[in-house]
Amino acid sequence: MKKIFGFGILLLGVVLFSCQNNDKQGGQLTSEELSEKSAQIAMDEIAMESATTELDYEVDFYANAEFVLSQWMGMGKHWGWMNGLRYKYNHCPDLTIENEDGGYPKTITLDYGDSTVLRSGKVLSGVVIIEISGPRLDKDYTRFITYEDFGVDSLVVNGTAQVTVDRENSVFRTFTSDLVFLLADGTSINRTSVREWEWIEGIDSEMDQTDDMVQITGYTNATTSEGDEYMKEIIEPLIRTRNCRFIVQGVVEITLNGELISSLDYGDGECNDVAILTQDGETAEVDLSVRKCRFK
Repeated sequence: MKKIFGFGILLLGVVLFSCQNNDKQGGQLTSEELSEKSAQIAMDEIAMESATTELDYEVDFYANAEFVLSQWMGMGKHWGWMNGLRYKYNHCPDLTIENEDGGYPKTITLDYGDSTVLRSGKVLSGVVIIEISGPRLDKDYTRFITYEDFGVDSLVVNGTAQVTVDRENSVFRTFTSDLVFLLADGTSINRTSVREWEWIEGIDSEMDQTDDMVQITGYTNATTSEGDEYMKEIIEPLIRTRNCRFIVQGVVEITLNGELISSLDYGDGECNDVAILTQDGETAEVDLSVRKCRFK
């Protein structure tokens, strides 16, 4: 990923202040307080983007594997074939499938309990309910998803989403969601998103996650419990690979009250914990593992 050069002392101080976790001030914001708020929004969005990518991937994996799931229904955490996938040994969600007379609509319920650990180290919890309208090739095929206290590490998600699959090219999906995120510090954020997924690799090997790679575009509108409203747009497609804990490529921009406040560059495809935050005309490295700025 990119290297950082030539910080000015004065501007470095402003960005450094904005990346600290001081309490937010009420009333009219000074430029330094606005910088702090902008950086906090960027850090929160890193966490929510990561969580959204995980939950979208879980839904797409299980919906794609619907036929196999029906055959293995009821075996829960004892599924031997899960051991080679992205979960740690003996970690996978408990599964139930309900349908009408063996057909459709079909409801898949995934219960991750208090802790289902991925090989990447991320921890999933809670419940996901996937309602599938019909066979994948059906012209009216849709998926309706409900998230009930679905957790990704310390972040909790509730809400609904709908997924449609492109009729002409099945590697494309559209995720339309209305979700509420509860962050570890107690902040809640309502996010409505439209995200386009393109499977670059791995869609034809439904039960092999080692070759999975997806490209993500789209936008998000958000309102925080503190009353801030902002928009995030993916300017350059985000790339997610199976074997990396973090997004490895892509650029997003965040707009607050109609004004561009920051951009985040995830890099050029290398798997590491570094992204580049640009704010107030200056740049800083972000440690994605702890969502904090670090300076050279």
